[in-house]
Amino acid sequence: RLRSEIDLSTPDPATWPVFDPFEDIEATPPTNTASIPLPADSKRFFVVEGYPAPPAFYDDFENGQGGWTTLVNDASGNTQWELGAPAGSTGPLTGADDSANAWCTNLGNYGAGSDISLRSPAIDLTEVPGPVLSFEAFRDADGFGDTAEVRFLRLDGTQIGASVPLIMTLFDTGFTTIEIPVDAAAIGETIIIEFNFVSDGSADAFSGLTIDNVS
Repeated sequence: RLRSEIDLSTPDPATWPVFDPFEDIEATPPTNTASIPLPADSKRFFVVEGYPAPPAFYDDFENGQGGWTTLVNDASGNTQWELGAPAGSTGPLTGADDSANAWCTNLGNYGAGSDISLRSPAIDLTEVPGPVLSFEAFRDADGFGDTAEVRFLRLDGTQIGASVPLIMTLFDTGFTTIEIPVDAAAIGETIIIEFNFVSDGSADAFSGLTIDNVS
């Protein structure tokens, strides 16, 4: 963005007003150009502020379910993806950054013999080179028999590339940022992200998997 002031009495250029309409200008490496009419002021100072482009998609779940959908793939229905504040015997009691909402494998302890999926809204990657999926996760399962993975899907539900395991043998003590490069075959497509959780037949007093801040 382009910021401007007519004098230097405001010493921090980061607080100068944006010189309309030069905000969220897409970078065009190696050289970026912008043209403006000559201002009428006798003198005017400008600064260019660069910052990372906003993500193609972001959801912290504080505004509700949105376009996210859930599936129960097993016959028992002991576990479902639920949105709200985690409340398991162990694991987190809030979302990431002490927020009110996260997606949880039950808002409490997960059940035995479960196979459940959480799917994102459609995400357009047609203009996103080299996309990376990032999210906050809290893994709190039995450490040996339960699994979870991330899949990239086309809109018709067919999978793109291989599933990526989330290593449920780890016990997180806080929310952990996980980054996964999107499969190259998905670049240029509109995709769905699927989080899948599978528990074994043992009854365990753990919260399972909690997901927040997906981008």
